[in-house]
Amino acid sequence: MRIVVVAPVGIPIPVRNYGGIELAAQDLAVELVRRNHDVTLMGNLEDGPSPAGWIGKRIITESDPLTRGKYDLLRDADVVTDFTHTKLPRLARAKKYYATVMWTDGRGPNGTNIYPSEAVRDAFKDPTAPVIPLGIPLDGIGVSDPIPGKYVCLGRIAPYKGQDASVRIAKAAGVRLTVAGHTGPYADAYFTLAVRHLCDEAGFEFIADPPDLNALLDGAVGLLHLHNWIESFSIVAAHALLRGVPILTTDVGAVQEWVRKTDGGVVVPLKDITERRFDTDGIREFFSTNWSSRRAGIAKRARELFDIRNVVGRYEELYWGAGP
Repeated sequence: MRIVVVAPVGIPIPVRNYGGIELAAQDLAVELVRRNHDVTLMGNLEDGPSPAGWIGKRIITESDPLTRGKYDLLRDADVVTDFTHTKLPRLARAKKYYATVMWTDGRGPNGTNIYPSEAVRDAFKDPTAPVIPLGIPLDGIGVSDPIPGKYVCLGRIAPYKGQDASVRIAKAAGVRLTVAGHTGPYADAYFTLAVRHLCDEAGFEFIADPPDLNALLDGAVGLLHLHNWIESFSIVAAHALLRGVPILTTDVGAVQEWVRKTDGGVVVPLKDITERRFDTDGIREFFSTNWSSRRAGIAKRARELFDIRNVVGRYEELYWGAGP
């Protein structure tokens, strides 16, 4: 089957460090190649080695004109899977088009959307659309023993990610916290300064733009992930559960779904966080529970959710509906 996977262009491919959705598109393409499909990965290709296991063609960017060659490539594909923001590839009138919806305004035409979580599907009131999480290759991911007192708050440093609340909760609980993530410009830059200041006041470690964010999960007792928006997917939260690391999260977005499905942490009302009620029963439960004996079970259930092989199998079920 001829498949085109279109990645966003914010992060160059191959993804080396931070790269959320670009990394998910890349991993999907690589696994499809492994299954002997004829795959074209389109994105912001950087000079240098291709992704491991990848033999393919490239390149389209959202900013480039849809040239005749690119139009033909998209039009002639059996399936186009689109992870981009503008959904430009649908202009090529592909034989079968799927839009993996990652943003609140990033939907494709009705009947073509795949949602990475029930939360974002429900937000769009699209109850019959398929829900398929982003897949993660499991090589090198395992369960490690927790280091007593090591809690982490990882992810893009931004107001909607709730790092400020995580710092205040960890301080109130009397635990050690490491805050780390990708830093951005404009409003995010001001928020980064504020979070850094909060960490300094509390005596917590702050790491800007670490080379490997997920490596900081190894040995963590727990992950604080207190976002305040309908987050469609969180790669760092998925990696935490795959390592058996429990999560303290809010009752909005995708992560609450995974915590409940994997029995992998505690979900607290967002209202408690926004109103700075940091000593609730749920928060006390998270910090007082001995999660060590549960880590293997959390990881096992997370593998069923996020294993790239399972996820791509579900994509193939949709693809085969497009014809051989």
